[in-house]
Amino acid sequence: MKKKVLLLTTIYPAPDLKYGTPSVHYFTKEWVKMGYEVRVIHYQAVYPKILYFFASIFRDKIASLTGAVVFTKPDKEDKRYQMDNVTVLRFPIFKWIPHRKFTNKIIKSNIKKIIKINLEDDFNPNIIIGHFSNPQLEIVSQLKHIYQARTCMIMHDIGVSIKKVYKKKYKMLMNNIDVWGYRSKPIKNGFEKEFGKQKESFFCYSGIPDNYILESSTKSFKGNLSKFVYVGELIKRKHAISIIPAINSVYKDKKFHISFVGKGNEINKMKALSLSLKLNDNISFLGHIPRNEILNILDESECMIMISKNETFGLVYLEAMGRGCITIGSKNQGIDGVIIDGINGFLCNEGDQEDLQQIIKHINSLSSAERQKISQKAIDTVKKLTDFEAAKKYIIEVDKKCNLND
Repeated sequence: MKKKVLLLTTIYPAPDLKYGTPSVHYFTKEWVKMGYEVRVIHYQAVYPKILYFFASIFRDKIASLTGAVVFTKPDKEDKRYQMDNVTVLRFPIFKWIPHRKFTNKIIKSNIKKIIKINLEDDFNPNIIIGHFSNPQLEIVSQLKHIYQARTCMIMHDIGVSIKKVYKKKYKMLMNNIDVWGYRSKPIKNGFEKEFGKQKESFFCYSGIPDNYILESSTKSFKGNLSKFVYVGELIKRKHAISIIPAINSVYKDKKFHISFVGKGNEINKMKALSLSLKLNDNISFLGHIPRNEILNILDESECMIMISKNETFGLVYLEAMGRGCITIGSKNQGIDGVIIDGINGFLCNEGDQEDLQQIIKHINSLSSAERQKISQKAIDTVKKLTDFEAAKKYIIEVDKKCNLND
């Protein structure tokens, strides 16, 4: 008999949604291939109408500052669809104020809804997983007793909102979680500093398609690095603009080129800076490019830089590493722990131009052979983080630690 997984999340992709990171779906679709029956409850928060009015006016500014998805109209109806044989149920769920607690009435009604639909479909989960703590921590905690299932909570942040949202209830709710997953090493460290070490836990890293990963490095790295690339949103917290003066200060002879892949509100500032530094021939703004086509740009590049703030993980780091790029990420952010500084890439203080300058100078001081070794180490690291391997490790950790293999 197939084991059944019920996963609840506030972020999930859909054919009719313009926004929504697919990272959680990368796990669930692989679990289906592994023989699990998977059902996703996607909660789409709905707010008072007045907030959508302001969101429509300030959407670009909010998105630029935070990188958050900002919806300008509410989702009004329950929806059900299939993606890669994963059953997804999307429920609008109302709350008065963003980032605050959902009312007890709303929580109770949604738990009843889940029970009713599961009963109609004869779906009795063995494992219940929550991604993002609000409202998942409370709902998963209550469903645990209804289904006598084992539970897992995946943290995408250090959990500072848990005490604020759940107040006196948070310890009781946390005690109903059997195993905790952390999306990065810094998240684990921050969470354990706030709540103590949990009895059972694991790192819940994302993966990339195995065909994105080279077998071995093809880059020669002769002479100084000269071909740089940034892939991501051009928004304030990503610090993409910091890359321009940092590289320019290293290369007085202007023998470099930077390709920026992505779009966002910072692009006009970046273009103005490029013009003022007379770097129009050195910088390309390529806009949005489909994920599979980015591989060609990575293959033509030597170094990928993204020194952003509040980066939970960042699949583009893995994609760059998988193509043999020397990859520079942010210290104490999501990729820290996957990138080991000086071994398979480099770590820079977020948005720190001077630190980035010194890292590039250090890389240029290395021999071609030393850089090729770092490039190959990056590829070897990512070989263990394919979509399948990441999803397999995730579900096996939960399955094993939930004693479901006995």
